[in-house]
This record gives sequence, C-alpha cells and structure tokens, in this order.
Amino acid sequence: MELRSMTERQRELLDGNRIGNVEVQAIAEALKVNTTLTQLELSDNQIGHAGTKAIAEALKVNTTLTRLSLSGNQIGYAGAQAMALTTLTVLSLGANQLGDSGALAIAEALKANKTLTALDLQLNQIGTSGAQAIAEALKVNTTVTYLGLDGNQIGDAGALAIAEALKVNTMLKGLLLYANQIGDVGAQGIAAALMVNTTLKAFPLAYNCIGHLGSQAIDEARKRNCGCLVEIGDQINPLAFSLLPRLASAGDSHTVFGMLTSGLELENQPASLPALPTEIAELIMDKAHYWQGLEKTKRWNFHVDTPDCVLKVTVPQEDSIRVKVIQVLRERKQPPNNIGDCVLNLTVRDEQGTVQYECAVHPTFVSSNLALATIRQASHPIIQQMREGWEVQLRPSTFALYVLLERLYVGYTCI
Repeated sequence: MELRSMTERQRELLDGNRIGNVEVQAIAEALKVNTTLTQLELSDNQIGHAGTKAIAEALKVNTTLTRLSLSGNQIGYAGAQAMALTTLTVLSLGANQLGDSGALAIAEALKANKTLTALDLQLNQIGTSGAQAIAEALKVNTTVTYLGLDGNQIGDAGALAIAEALKVNTMLKGLLLYANQIGDVGAQGIAAALMVNTTLKAFPLAYNCIGHLGSQAIDEARKRNCGCLVEIGDQINPLAFSLLPRLASAGDSHTVFGMLTSGLELENQPASLPALPTEIAELIMDKAHYWQGLEKTKRWNFHVDTPDCVLKVTVPQEDSIRVKVIQVLRERKQPPNNIGDCVLNLTVRDEQGTVQYECAVHPTFVSSNLALATIRQASHPIIQQMREGWEVQLRPSTFALYVLLERLYVGYTCI
C-alpha cells in the first residue's frame, strides 16, 4: 500500500516493522507530494543516517507533517544533523546512539530553529559536552517547551550547564533529567536555578546519584518555587558507575599491545624496554583489565523479558575477538532478605540465537544494596568459546520490584 493511499491512522503506525534505509527512502519520496499527513511514527525500525537524510530532504518541501518519531533506530550523528534542521514541531530521536557529536549537531540547529516545541533525546549516550552544547542552545532558543534528556550520562558538569541555561530560559515547561548520573553538585546547581526560573513545571530527577546535600538543596528550592514539580524519588549508589572496568578504545588497546610487544623507547634514554612475547603482553593487559568492551545499562522495566527490553550485550563483528570477562552489577532498593534473592541469571546465545549456556551466579555485595558478579575466562570455558555475534543476556530478577539499576559488561580483546 502506498503512503498516498493509506489512512492517517495507518500512516501513524509504521513503527516496529523492520523498515530500513531502502524502505524509508520510498516513504520520503511519497512525503514530497503528500499534503494531508501530520504525524508519522517510524520508531523501532532499522533506519540509518541515509534514510534519515532522505526524510529530512522530503521535509524541505512537505509543509503538513509536524510530528515525527524516529526513536529506536540508528540515525547517528549525520542523521541527527539532518533532522535538527527540519520544520517539525515535535521530534522524537530517543535511543539512537547519538552521543555527544549528535547532541552538538542538534544544539547548533536549535539555536536557529523557530518551529520545534518538543524534543525527545532520551537514551542517547549523551555526556557532559553534549549537555553543555544543548544548554548553550537553550539560552537562545525561543520555542522548545519540552525536552527529554533522561537516560543519558550528563553527570554533574552537564547538569550545572543545564542549570545555568534555566536561569535565562523562559520557555521550557517540562525537562526530563532522570537517570543521568547527577550527584549532589549537579543537584545544588539545579536547585539554584529553580530559585530563579518560574516557567518550568515538571522536572523529574529520580534514578540519579543525589545524596543528602543535593536533596536538601532541592527541598529548599521547592519551598521557594511551588509551581514546579521536582521529583527526587529513588537514587542510585554512585559506586554503580565506577565499579565496572574502563572501556578502552580499539586504538588505545592496539597501541598499548604494540608497545609491549615491540619494546618501548624511553625518552632521553639510550636503551628501550625489552620486547615481550605476545602471551606475556596479553597477560599484562588482562591483569590490568585493559580491554575493549561493551556495556549496557537498564534503569526500568526490570520485570519485562521481551526482546526489546531484556538487558543484553552482543559481541561485535570483529576479527580475532577474544572475550575475557562478563560482569553484572545490580542495585536494589533495599538489602535482600536472603541469599536466594540475589542470584543473577545469565544466558549465552550463539550467533544463530541458540542457547549455549545458562548459569545462576551468586554475586559479591560491595555495599548492602549493590551486588557485583564477575565471570572470567579461566573459570568458565564458555567464555573461551564466545566469538563475534554471540549474545549475553541478563534474565529479569524474580524480585524486579526491588531493583533500581542493572549493568551488563562484556570485556574483550581483538589482538
């Protein structure tokens, strides 16, 4: 069925249909001549930056479409840059791996955009620099009234930048910053902004790392600004974001390995360090936990076991990959009553989706509520068998109502 002949309701519901770049380019061509469609849902498909650019080009001539959702695709930086320059009023780009570069592109466009009123950027791996760029845009943007930045990693520095923007922004009414690793410093900055800002009405801050000092500052701001609903709710232990290994880049990993195996020249010294055999160099990197890796975090829907909600990490498609470790971290709202409440259930599937291994891991508690489990290559033969395309899943806890956060990490080398 062509877009031209579909009903409004049919055209709204194209999400979750495995639409890729080829299909969306056909949709884009139809949009160029369509004069009735006002809303288009393309969430949870397989649209990349090429398809997104095609949609953006179509919107240069389409004057009726005002609401577009591309959440849950892979539009990346280039796609974000293209979409930010459109004339839409509502744009959803959540869960698109935009990162800081994508946020920077959107921020630049927001400075000049005169039509967008609602923007969703949740779950996009946006960090400090991305948040700072968006904050600068908010100081001059005069149309955006709703901004969703939940489920990113803006931290205290990003929160402080947003707070400064709130002191001068008079348009925002809803701002979502929950689950962003914001601590006391960021919360205190936000509290200071709320003493000044009188237009913000909804400001959820749950699932951050706000402690007593931050909560106290927010409480004081609430007393002064009764018109803004600021929700603190449950907060995450800051340890949850520091216990897992640092993710080394492929370039860093290869550089260190190369120095160890070729001998490192010492500055202003006549000699260099001896070259090491490959096995010894790899052992040193293993001892230092200096691996590449993938990490996924789950902050809600802990009871849901559907494919789109299960916490999972897929080993990337790279040559000579060796999985070194699987680590799981889970934080609870309260300490467990017995050891049986703490078991972490893992499933390992091969590239065909066949279950190769299932295990129940008893974690170590690093605090009363925070459990960490580590499965190493030496102790579990299944890790030695894992290769590109294999997937590790953390199955939902039977005590999901008590869970605050889950993180799954797979460390590997490509040497």
